[in-house]
Amino acid sequence: MGFNISDNAILAQLQRNLAKAKDEQADTIGKLSTGKVFTQQDPRPADRAIAESMEYRIRSLNTAKRNVNDSISLLNTAESGMNEIANIITRMKEINLTAASSTISNQERRYLFIEYEALHDEVNRITKTTEFNGIPLLYGASDKVPDTMVFRLGDPYLEESFFGRGQDVNTITFADIKNVNTTTEALGLQSARELLEDTNDIEGVELEDIEDFIIPEEDDIFPTSYDQALTVLSTSRSIYGALQSRFNRVLDYIDVYQENIEAAKSKITDTDYAQEVTNLLKSKVLINANTALLAQSAIDAQQTLQLLNAVT
Repeated sequence: MGFNISDNAILAQLQRNLAKAKDEQADTIGKLSTGKVFTQQDPRPADRAIAESMEYRIRSLNTAKRNVNDSISLLNTAESGMNEIANIITRMKEINLTAASSTISNQERRYLFIEYEALHDEVNRITKTTEFNGIPLLYGASDKVPDTMVFRLGDPYLEESFFGRGQDVNTITFADIKNVNTTTEALGLQSARELLEDTNDIEGVELEDIEDFIIPEEDDIFPTSYDQALTVLSTSRSIYGALQSRFNRVLDYIDVYQENIEAAKSKITDTDYAQEVTNLLKSKVLINANTALLAQSAIDAQQTLQLLNAVT
């Protein structure tokens, strides 16, 4: 049986394997602790560049989604105002039809038109005060209404054409806001203020005095002035409704697009925990094995010294 104090080649190999196993363990722990595959031991610069490009795109999509959601909020604000105006017009029609009958007294007819006038004023109040971030949405005649509104849907993308760069397809230009006007005057609804001022609670309102309120300006098209008003209001609602329908589709598209990019980025950057736990166990086994072998080499050297002591 031969004894050597040390074998430099074997010791060097054991130390190299031990250092490699420790580096692998540190790399695995780093991936497990951060959830990312990029570590100091394994930087992967090419994959990191691709992942950062995807992260930039994802953040751009988040901004676009926020813009679209803000635009939808603007349209919802306008819709809520027009919905209430439609309810008021329906009630005004009920009042006028009820008043246009001899089954109620003149005094009762006047009471109904007191409510009518209050609703008439409320339509104008809603129209002039329904705003989003200081922009009137139902009163296009206001000086605060811009000539054109621009809604951005994503990064600038200029459409190429034969004549050069064209319009940015990632924007929606809304130029019809000046045409939206839901005041009682624009809707063709008359005020009962003069009628109420010229009458009193004792005499009331005569049946003949309220017939003009129900007759529309275009009586060959609409049965009542309230049907005409609802048609004008529906035209404005359709303008906003078309925009909202498009924004909803844009939002759905952005969600799917972002989901796919995030999935692709995850495949590049995220740690595979099952694989890394296996690597961690493997590196621990290698560290323990190499440490044991180094200890065994120290024992062999000690035995050689003991042999020399015995013969001397």
